[in-house]
Amino acid sequence: MEYYRTLDLMMVSAKGLKKSSLMGRMDVYAEATISGCSGKVQRLRTTVDKSGDSDPTWNFPMKFIVEDSNGLQTLVVKIKKVRVFGGGKCLGEVNVPVKELMEGSAGVTDAGNNNSKLKSGSYDVITKSGKVHGGLSFWYEFGDKFTGKPEDPVPLVG
Repeated sequence: MEYYRTLDLMMVSAKGLKKSSLMGRMDVYAEATISGCSGKVQRLRTTVDKSGDSDPTWNFPMKFIVEDSNGLQTLVVKIKKVRVFGGGKCLGEVNVPVKELMEGSAGVTDAGNNNSKLKSGSYDVITKSGKVHGGLSFWYEFGDKFTGKPEDPVPLVG
């Protein structure tokens, strides 16, 4: 029997991102994906921060469905700059194994009191060239296990 959990994620902010050009400010958003759950890719994105430049803040809630049993899924967060003619230029990305989040290891700390399931994650943003340039912060918690066919993820309304 397959077990699933919800992963409630609050995409908080990024700091110290590499500027993609010398002129103008950057309008930045984050796009989060998780593969799995019957081979389906779940993709959600934050709103665009038009004033944070290389230090954007979103405080944007997201909800994903993850498989509880194998822990082989990966949360991939791409930090993107809005382009003038559409699309987004990738400034860097963060890859976090869901198993690492479930176990509360590496960049994860408690975000609340001892009774809270809420955790805080802080990870390096890696550019295309493989260099660390900035950091990403988010809060998250897992819901209770459930069985049955998982529904598509939807952004939480806050």
